[in-house]
Amino acid sequence: MTGPTKIGKSTLLEKIYLALKEDYSIGGIITLGQETRKFLNLNNGEERYFKEEKDLNGISIGDFFISDKSIEFASDAIRTAKDSKIIFIDEIGILENEKKLLYEPVKTLLEKINLQDKFVLLCLRERVLPQLIALLKLKIDDLWRIRSRPDDEILNQLIRFIKTS
Repeated sequence: MTGPTKIGKSTLLEKIYLALKEDYSIGGIITLGQETRKFLNLNNGEERYFKEEKDLNGISIGDFFISDKSIEFASDAIRTAKDSKIIFIDEIGILENEKKLLYEPVKTLLEKINLQDKFVLLCLRERVLPQLIALLKLKIDDLWRIRSRPDDEILNQLIRFIKTS
């Protein structure tokens, strides 16, 4: 999945997760919040803010600082997603394109899992989409380009698609 920033891709993923979590094992990570960003671990529902008190080590991108503890939290969520039937990873972007932040856990996960047995949905930063496809050696079966704020019709279409895949 890709599309412009702040259009609602992560919120859409969260709604899909909430609609499916009772019937499917879902793992991975979603990035939520506009002003105060946080990671949502889909394996267990735990959340961790990008900026952790007392953790001054980390990485900056744009207006955001992501603490090392938060990066490890997100990395663990990605590593443990390998046992889930459905895997969401949101968002793979500029830092991963530079082989930073969540690049290693994402790369390792994609190499270790049997994609025939899983439904994997990656949310990819549109600005570096071709580079990420090449870097991660992705075979794109379906590319969803979100061009306008997702509504219930898009949500229901994606839920049906995931259920029948």
